[in-house]
Amino acid sequence: MSSQSLHAVVLGATGAVGREVLGQLLVSPRWSSVTAEAPAQYKSQPGFDAAKLKQVVVDMDRLEEQAGSAFAGADSVFCCLGTTRAAAGSAEAFKKVDLHYVEAAARAAAAAGVPHFSLVSAQGARAGLWASDLKPFHGLLYAKTKGLAEEAAKAAGFAYTTIMRPGLLERGELARGLEKVVAKVLSSVAVSKVAAVMIADAERWHDARRGGSGEAAGQAAVKVFEMGEIQKYK
Repeated sequence: MSSQSLHAVVLGATGAVGREVLGQLLVSPRWSSVTAEAPAQYKSQPGFDAAKLKQVVVDMDRLEEQAGSAFAGADSVFCCLGTTRAAAGSAEAFKKVDLHYVEAAARAAAAAGVPHFSLVSAQGARAGLWASDLKPFHGLLYAKTKGLAEEAAKAAGFAYTTIMRPGLLERGELARGLEKVVAKVLSSVAVSKVAAVMIADAERWHDARRGGSGEAAGQAAVKVFEMGEIQKYK
């Protein structure tokens, strides 16, 4: 395996997937430094190195103005931004986080020369769906918004873009009562697995790129991980 030292930026490190990504990066010897927006959170694991973590205060509404130095020199940006309509308070507030912040993050990372952008999307994401801001149609709005965020990430022009489309998430101690019950009945995936696949995929691509593999040296590439692929990934 390559001994290349990598630098990551994690956005959305207070959420279930983001904190897992951050925690696993802080454990991994492959990643020498990790930048996250404050206040970042991570799941404490044996062997993690908190000294690798740099937390920066960023006004998300001014991300492109403020985050240039945070993205500079990064090998991968792991974008785990996301909320719910209930938490955000409205359809517009939901779209602000799940679409507009993602758009801004992709543009800022691309402008800083980051080669790889890894985005947490959702199963069923589709930019071309009809959708309405009316609450009864939120499922459609959610899928459309995630699809539009995917298109924004792909359009930014990264050398490599990863799209993660997990379905029902097992969020561990962050799960609510009903979520725990549903996760036992329906097909689901642990947030730790989603994070592990994101990181392994990034490392694989960077190794291929360093080795001059045609996979990583040619035109801009996009890899979409559907739910089944995430569950089966080794």
